[in-house]
Amino acid sequence: MRLARLLLLPLIVIGTLSGCAVNMADIHGFNVISIEQEKELGNKFAVEIEKQYPVYNDPEAQKYIDRLGRRLLTGAREVNFDYVFKVVKDDSVNAFAIPGGRLYVHTGLLKAAQSETEVAAVMAHEISHSVARHGTRQMTQQYGYSLVLSLVLGQNSNMLGQIAGELFGKAGMMSYSREYENQADFLGVETMSKAGYNPQGMVSFFQKLDAMGKQNSSTLTSFFSSHPLTSERIQRVQAEIAQIPPRTYPLVDNTELQKIKARIK
Repeated sequence: MRLARLLLLPLIVIGTLSGCAVNMADIHGFNVISIEQEKELGNKFAVEIEKQYPVYNDPEAQKYIDRLGRRLLTGAREVNFDYVFKVVKDDSVNAFAIPGGRLYVHTGLLKAAQSETEVAAVMAHEISHSVARHGTRQMTQQYGYSLVLSLVLGQNSNMLGQIAGELFGKAGMMSYSREYENQADFLGVETMSKAGYNPQGMVSFFQKLDAMGKQNSSTLTSFFSSHPLTSERIQRVQAEIAQIPPRTYPLVDNTELQKIKARIK
């Protein structure tokens, strides 16, 4: 009887994950992977990811993104991980988070952004994926609890690089469910506002990316594949911003970003 229950657990888990609607304000969705296990998995994935995405060798750019990320974390609902923020050399306009609180910003995103608020908008969205632990929740649903746990325990080293590449590498990018994307937008708007960034920057940058994609989609392929932009999504973000009590946001100094953009070019 006990063996039968153990065999049924992965099926029950997957059924539960796929059948649950996402409450936008609830970051504690069902997750069979513990915080410590997710940290361990993130450390393993980071080694594989940085084989494919070379870290950008510019201390000032790295310091800038780390500062921006730390500021955004002051507006996050919870900070369960030791967050690491890095710039990687890639011309596509994108950023992505892997399990365990590790976030990578492409040089292409920094080149495309006209203001720090626009960079903050994308990073706030990615931080929100980490805060709500969407990565391990999506992985468990996609690959099954047993396989994900075996990666954590180091029992399936051959699959580690393959799955890291499929989900986060140049060969592919994790596609979150529509519910997870909507929640990351919802939390991202909240995070920006609490950290002192005008969340309207998320709307303006999404609109800019939409226009860029219509003109030249090649540099935006990875962003659109993992974060599909629709008029409905942009309208939803605008509606969420409208729910925030009116406030005056401090002016953002874009001098440092402009210097980094010049060096990247």
